[in-house]
Amino acid sequence: MGSRIIRVCVTAAIAATLGLFGVAGTGTAVAAPSPTPAVTVVGGCDGAKLVQPRTLSSIFCADVGVIVSDITWLAWTDGFAAGFGTENRKLCKPDCASGSIAKYPVGIWLFAPKNGAFTQVSLYSSIAGPPETYQLTGHVR
Repeated sequence: MGSRIIRVCVTAAIAATLGLFGVAGTGTAVAAPSPTPAVTVVGGCDGAKLVQPRTLSSIFCADVGVIVSDITWLAWTDGFAAGFGTENRKLCKPDCASGSIAKYPVGIWLFAPKNGAFTQVSLYSSIAGPPETYQLTGHVR
């Protein structure tokens, strides 16, 4: 149930964003130019250039404290990317080495591209609370 709510919220956010940027139709039929494939990437912890990865592990490369897996991307453009998946977060109780991992449904928003790579990620794990925003720690070679 929780993942369905997050999917609906992320889809609504994408639709609103596309409407703000004028991507939605204006009522006039016009032939659109051929789309240019998005080239903005996510830097992997190993320097790989990732486009629409199924797993995002470059949130905390040093300790892999948060990983998002099983990602379904709803949009991937040069300015932003949005999708949903499963957040895998180390709980670090009693310590990070022996603590368990909690899994939650999560919405994902990649943004702030710089030099062809997204630099920020927001994770929406609850529709009631604000997103958690992190600097991506992966890099691009």
